[in-house]
Amino acid sequence: MASWTEISKTTAPLVRQLHYYWLSKRGAAALPDRSLIDPAEIKSLLPNILIAEPSHPPFRVRYRLIGSRVAAASGMDLTGRYLDEMVSSDDAQWQDYYQQAWSEKIPVLGEVVVPTLHGDQFRYEFGIFPLSKGGDSVEQFISIEDYGGREPRLKQIEDKMEPWRDADKPSR
Repeated sequence: MASWTEISKTTAPLVRQLHYYWLSKRGAAALPDRSLIDPAEIKSLLPNILIAEPSHPPFRVRYRLIGSRVAAASGMDLTGRYLDEMVSSDDAQWQDYYQQAWSEKIPVLGEVVVPTLHGDQFRYEFGIFPLSKGGDSVEQFISIEDYGGREPRLKQIEDKMEPWRDADKPSR
């Protein structure tokens, strides 16, 4: 996994869309307030959205809401679960990325390469955006995962499908 804070390094359109939306809601403040985030304004992003909140000490991340595409890609609904309960020590970087967004009050962006069920590799990009709740401290995160229009659990099925052809026509 690699991370960065410069949007110019991000190629994923959904991550870029959420970044520009976050900036528009932030205005002159250090962070946008959660009350300014209107799901109707980002309807097309909702299946890829995760809403989480920090708790501390020690620093932990609890998922409050998970988009349907994220749930399908991960194979489970993460709602109500803590990040550190689900990731191995090899994946501890997720906790670090959230902690960076929390402590520095900045978006953290990056890419992940994960194996599929059949051993292929699948790459996706993410963005973690901090939010306040009526103050200057980070009280929530709105995050997004952009799978490039394909979901990792479905990739191996799509790759092995033959194109549809009319049963009445001979194959070539």
